[in-house]
Amino acid sequence: MTLLEEPSTSTTRHFWSLTRLYVKSSPILSKCLSQKDRSLGGFKIFTTISVFIFLSLQFIYAETQDSLHNIIESDDILLPSEEGLQPDTSTPDSAFLARSADSSWWIRKIENLAFGLNEYLEYSINYGMLPAGNAKMFIPELIEYNGVKCYRVVSIASSNDFVSMFYKVRDTIETYIDVDGIFTHYFHKLLQEGGYKANKTTIFNQRLHLAITGKDTIPTYPFVQDALSSLYYIRTQKIEPGVDIMIDNHTDGKNYPLKVIVHGRERVKVPAGEFDCIVVEPVMRYEGIFKAKGAIRIWLTDDEFKVPVKMQTEVFFLGSIIAKLKKFERGILLEELKISDEDASKE
Repeated sequence: MTLLEEPSTSTTRHFWSLTRLYVKSSPILSKCLSQKDRSLGGFKIFTTISVFIFLSLQFIYAETQDSLHNIIESDDILLPSEEGLQPDTSTPDSAFLARSADSSWWIRKIENLAFGLNEYLEYSINYGMLPAGNAKMFIPELIEYNGVKCYRVVSIASSNDFVSMFYKVRDTIETYIDVDGIFTHYFHKLLQEGGYKANKTTIFNQRLHLAITGKDTIPTYPFVQDALSSLYYIRTQKIEPGVDIMIDNHTDGKNYPLKVIVHGRERVKVPAGEFDCIVVEPVMRYEGIFKAKGAIRIWLTDDEFKVPVKMQTEVFFLGSIIAKLKKFERGILLEELKISDEDASKE
């Protein structure tokens, strides 16, 4: 398989489409990218990055052909706020599932001061110096799904007119996030990427720890997140430099334990304004071995809202893909909604 062959998962199609666009205009680059050995720092990567735009908002995950020799360990791991240890495997064992299904593992309460109803985020996307498109994330409503109150979160990404002449992208991602526990119950993606189309739904049974996609039922962990809900979960957490966060993520029929490295603080300027931020970097983890270093960095506002104002990934040979916040409308927090409802009932 050469580097320019179609990737094995649809989540990387956005990257490959624009890569082809650059390659067509550069014979030298085309020759370089056709090499079979495309190792980066000793890691042979056959599934590349999934970037914020075109932007299913799925975090980096890279798979390797060879096992890494060094297991990266850290004493400063911040686990999801629930007592107990989760097994470090890609598929939970039956004993663990039986124990947790009969307990209160599927119920938790997380304080959320970060986002709420009617929050709206809009981004401009550049691929190197080339304006590539726009993306937006918003919370249009609170819904009840299978008897549970959820935030309905929607992400829409589209290529601009110029890029659409070569490769039209119209992607919509949707997730239902538990209002109390901030974990996913439902995930849907509707993708149109050039000639490729996909319409896939995953239902998460958090009580039984199952992810159901079509005819496939995959065991998962308690409070598992999808690609989009992971970002919203991170926003609710206490974030401090040097203290990493672990998240159990399920995407495309696979469980991906996700380590979020918390770097330092920076002040950044984007179209929406200038913000004090804290920088995080997601890295996929599998069976105790970190397969590849994450190539994406996210700048979150260093306040209670933790708004993602900038996302950037370095692309081999091709420079950076950068998403910058250009519009932000604060949402109504759940507690504010409750107070509003109480005031209305008194009148």
